[in-house]
This record gives sequence, structure tokens and C-alpha cells, in this order.
Amino acid sequence: MSSKRLNPGVSSWIAQRLSLRSSASGSAGVVTAIAGVALALMILEFTLAIVVGFKNGIKERLAGFDAEISVVAAPTAHQSSVVVTPELIAVIEEAVPGAEIAPAMRTPGLIKTDEDFETVIFMARDATSDFTFERGNIVEGSWPDYCADSCRNDIVLSRATASALGLSVGDKVYTTFFVDDAIKVRRNRIAGLFVSNFGEYDSTVAYASLDALQSVEGVDSLTVDRIDLRGLDFDSIAPVAERLQKAMVDAAISRHLSEIYPVDNITRSGALYFNWLSLLDTNVLVIFLLMLAVAALTLISSLFILILDHVPMIGTLRALGATKNQIRRIFISMAMRLVGTGMIIGNVLGLGLLLLQSYTHILPLDPEMYYLDAVPVEIHPWSMVLLNIGVIVAAWLILILPARLASSIDPAKTMNYE
Repeated sequence: MSSKRLNPGVSSWIAQRLSLRSSASGSAGVVTAIAGVALALMILEFTLAIVVGFKNGIKERLAGFDAEISVVAAPTAHQSSVVVTPELIAVIEEAVPGAEIAPAMRTPGLIKTDEDFETVIFMARDATSDFTFERGNIVEGSWPDYCADSCRNDIVLSRATASALGLSVGDKVYTTFFVDDAIKVRRNRIAGLFVSNFGEYDSTVAYASLDALQSVEGVDSLTVDRIDLRGLDFDSIAPVAERLQKAMVDAAISRHLSEIYPVDNITRSGALYFNWLSLLDTNVLVIFLLMLAVAALTLISSLFILILDHVPMIGTLRALGATKNQIRRIFISMAMRLVGTGMIIGNVLGLGLLLLQSYTHILPLDPEMYYLDAVPVEIHPWSMVLLNIGVIVAAWLILILPARLASSIDPAKTMNYE
């Protein structure tokens, strides 16, 4: 054997020029490896984009019905209400800067027709609030302009409630409220019907003006049963709520506030949904591990085929002075060419199909089961970049061990290899 060693850069030069399809079995192994990597990457991208889209879609619907943070009336207070004072608003604005602050009320009521009735919870916010979510759910009629006196008695029902009562847009209906052992009846006009695909909310929620509910409750314009804070980052809801509660306690101690109101947040009021969504993270981890296992098996088997197809070459290179590390680098480089090709195909197909679903919603869902009417997709570029980097690193680590097989081949034994 020659005592000379090959130039360290020769392994890369050889790997770039070797054919990946030197035999029929080699061609099959190459196709299998590329397909396995492409399929695994596509499924990983689908999983990441769909799970993120699904979680954010559910959270947006929860936040649409239930504010991220709410200052609510104390259940043990002498009156179950919140008085919107300048001092209270100042404490909230200082503790939670940038949040949309909206006085709100929720009042249970009964909608009655000549033949039937339905119980609902009437929800109302300050007329100057952002009603983008509510307007987006309107399927018939329109969202009332609650800033106008002419719309003061307009209500919005879910299409499920309206169908159950045989009502439609423009109909006038009697609504009944039970307040302090008294029965109050109002005459309302149905301005619109909404569908949110959130079954529990669609069957129980109706909308009214804040002025109308305050009149029903017999309170003034500064008295409500909650103050909603919206437009917050979901990841910061819990610490922000704690900060606001502490700020209110400090303000009460310093006598800037006359009363301490409890601070609730959507992670508690919607705990059932958030616990359910947290289970999706476990599913994602399982899918990631399964797809990595599939990619690992196909890559390892394909690398073994490449090694068997090039045994004579390995013996020749070893006889010429190639080191074991150089032989390993040759076959890892060849296998990484397969990984690169598979990733290009996987990205083109995976991201292409995700963008198609994002813009066309061609894959529907049963909203009664999943709360959404189409498969949700949310593509975060940096997440996809990190996913691709992770696949490359994982593939390289997977290939190190089988590549040692090539470097361990004895040059003398390759003379009799066929």
C-alpha cells in the first residue's frame, strides 16, 4: 500500500462526480431515499403549518367571544358591577399599555315567539369598540351601528337560534329579562344573523347594544359588569393579568381606587379549550419522531446500497492512501446529495400545497367537529427555515454511523468482491 495520503479535498471532488445510480439497485435506492426525504419533509411542514393555524384559529374565536383579559365584578361585593371611573381606566392603561379597553356587559335573556322560546346570553361592548370579529361572522343582514340611536334596540342572533325560532333578518321579537326578581320585556329588531362555527357559543350568544343592557339592568352609563381588554399577545396573557391585578391592589392600598376588582383571563375561562389545544403539541412531537424515523430508515438503506455498489472503488481509494475519514466524507456527501434533492422536492410540493390551501380553502372541515370550516394553514417563514435546518442536521447525524461501514472495508478483500 502506498504510504502517500490523498489530498484532503479530494473526497469532496470524488463525491461530486460519482454517479448515484451505478446499478439498478442503486437507482431504486436513490429514488426511495429522495421520495422518503421529500415525503417526510412535506408531512412535517403540513403538520407544523396546520397545527399552528388550527391553534391560532381556535384562539382567535375564543378571543372574539371572550376577551383576553377582563376586569370583572367581585362576586362578594355589595353590588355585582364595575364602575368605570377615570382612576380605574388610568390604572389599567398604565399596567396594560396598548390594549383595547372596552366596558362590556353580559345579561341572560329569553327570546320568545308565539310558538317557542330560546334562552341566550346577550353580550354588549362599548359602541366605539372594534367589532371586526363580529362583523366577520355575519352571514345575513348587517352589524348594527350601535353609535346611532336608531340601532339602540337592534340585536344580532346566531343563525342556529333564529332557525330554531323561525326568525329572520328584519323580524321584531320580544326579549324577556329577569332582573332582581322583576321581569322586564323589550321589543327588538333582528339586524343580522351570525355563524362562528363555535357550536356552544352559536347556540347561546346574542348581541345587543350596551345602552340597551344597561337600561335593562337599571344602571347608569358608567356601570357595567366587566371591562374587556383585547388585542394582547396570547403568550403574555397570564403574566399581564397578574401584573394588572397587582397594580389594582397597589392602587387600592394607596387609595387611588376605592375597590379592588378581580382580574380574569381567557386561559382560565377557556381552560377546557386551551388544555385540548395543548394536547396537539404531543401529537406534533409524535409525528415529527415518526417522520424522522421514516427518513432515517430510507437514508440508511440507500447509503448501504451506495456502499455495496462502490466496494471496488473503496478498495482502490484505500490502496491509494485515502483515510477512513475521507471515505466516510465521500459517502456522507453522496447521501447528502440525496437529502438535498429530496428537500427541494419536498419544499416545492409541501409549501406549494400549503399556499394553495391557504388561498383557496379547497380542503373543508366539519365545523361541528373542528370549529373551523376549512383546514387552517399558517406558514411562518422562519419556522420553515428552522425546520429545514433541523432536517439537514438530523440527516447528517443519522448518516455518520452507517458511513463508518464504508471506511472499515479492507482493501485486500475487495479484490475478490463482485
